[in-house]
Amino acid sequence: MGRLTRPLIGLTGSHELRQSAVPGVPLQAVMLTDDYARGVERAGGLPVVVPYLADEASAIELGMRLDGLVLTGGNDVDPNLYGQEPLQGLGALEPERDRLEMLLVQVMRREQKPVLGICRGMQMLNVVLGGTLYQDLPRQWKGKIQHSQKAPRNACTHTVKLKPGSRVAQCYGKTAIRVNSFHHQAVKDLAPLLKPVGWDSEGLVEAAESDGRWPVVAVQWHPENLWREDEGAMALFHWLVEAAASRAADLASSGM
Repeated sequence: MGRLTRPLIGLTGSHELRQSAVPGVPLQAVMLTDDYARGVERAGGLPVVVPYLADEASAIELGMRLDGLVLTGGNDVDPNLYGQEPLQGLGALEPERDRLEMLLVQVMRREQKPVLGICRGMQMLNVVLGGTLYQDLPRQWKGKIQHSQKAPRNACTHTVKLKPGSRVAQCYGKTAIRVNSFHHQAVKDLAPLLKPVGWDSEGLVEAAESDGRWPVVAVQWHPENLWREDEGAMALFHWLVEAAASRAADLASSGM
């Protein structure tokens, strides 16, 4: 019965059109690598991939039942959501995913449930909370560091400096780490509810946290590819699961 007490952690994924075995019948699927779910599972959580439900009320109810949320990596965020026109260098968009994740973040914020944002997830969190993005780093950012690495996904290629005392620094147990990097968008103006806690050597924001009671951690790198060898990456998943379990316990003790 102990397994039934694990916090339920939602994982978002991309909505993709796939080849169907039936000619003329499109097959839509939620696509997400197993590394996210297995990281949550290893940390003691019960992962569930969030489906693309037809009824918005159903998505809200699902969000209410979750104990925590991982916003995962994926395609670009629609710049119209942060008041900009699309610029040269903008990649593929997923408006349906944007809508779903905005809805889930709003539920998590209202209920003060923990969120871990990874890569696109960090960007989406920032946009939902009122921030903006660089649509394409090679065209808009002054730096020269390669953020779309050519190395394998579990290889760490550049340095990130962490703010002492931040949740991310506590997870890693140090204030300078090396990370993997697979993005061409990034935080430009950070949302008022977030504070920067990690930067590359050129000043680009690589990690952020909530500035208040709502437990939020967002990182621009991909800990789901690193947790097998990297204790700090694994600790990010532990942080989420422990925060979700603590929140669920508080609700239970209050009779809600």
